[in-house]
Amino acid sequence: MTTDARIGSRRADSLRRWTCGLALVAFPALLVVQAVVMPEDGDGGAMYDAATNDRGALLASAALIIVSGVLMAPAAAGILSMARGRGAALANVAAVLAVLGGTGHIALGYYYVMASALPGGDRAEMTAYVDRLGASAPLGIFVFPLLLCFALAVVAMPWAAYRAGTVGRWAPIVAGVGVLLHEGLPPEVPNQDLIGLGILVTLTVVHGYLGLTLLRGSRDVTSASPAVVPVSASLPVAPS
Repeated sequence: MTTDARIGSRRADSLRRWTCGLALVAFPALLVVQAVVMPEDGDGGAMYDAATNDRGALLASAALIIVSGVLMAPAAAGILSMARGRGAALANVAAVLAVLGGTGHIALGYYYVMASALPGGDRAEMTAYVDRLGASAPLGIFVFPLLLCFALAVVAMPWAAYRAGTVGRWAPIVAGVGVLLHEGLPPEVPNQDLIGLGILVTLTVVHGYLGLTLLRGSRDVTSASPAVVPVSASLPVAPS
C-alpha cells in the first residue's frame, strides 16, 4: 500500500470515528433539549392546546426527536466498531435495537408534526381524532415495540461496550437503572417530568462517555504519521 493510500485510509477511519462518536454524544443530548422544549402533551385536549399555544415549540421538539432518531444509526455503528471481537454478538443485537428504536422516535416526531395542524379545526373534533389515534390498536402494535426497542438499545449499547472492555461496568448499570426507573415509575409519583429529564441527562453522560472514547481514538488515528522507509533499506546490499 502506498503512502497516499495509507493516509487516505487513516482519514476515512478518522471520519467514521468522528461521525459515530459525535452521534453517540448527540442523540441523547438532543432528547434532553427536546424534553425541555416540548410543551405538555398527552390526550387530545393537551395536544390541541400545545399545537395552538406553543406550535413553534411543538415543531422544534419534533425536529429534535427526529434528528436524534436518525443519529441512532451512526451511534450503533460506533458500538459495532468498539466490539469487533469480544462482545460482538451483543453489539450486533444493540445495533439492531438502536436502528429500530431510532425509527420509532422518527415516527413519534412526525406524529408531533401532524399534531401541529390541529389548530383551525373544531376543537371537539380534533381532540376526538387525536384520542382515537392514541387508542388505535394497529398504531400501538407498530409503534410501541419500536419505542421499546429504543429503551432496550440504550442499555444494550453500553453493555456491549463493557463486554468489549471499552468502558467500566458502571456504564451499563447506570443506563439500566435509568431505563427501569423511567419505564417502571407509577403514574401517581410526583415530578414525573423532572425525573424523566434527570434520567435523560444520565443517559447522555453514559453514551457521551462512549462517544468521547471513540473521538479520542479518532485523534490518535489522525495524529499517527505514515511509516517512512529509509532509502538505504530499499537498496540492494552488495555481496562482500
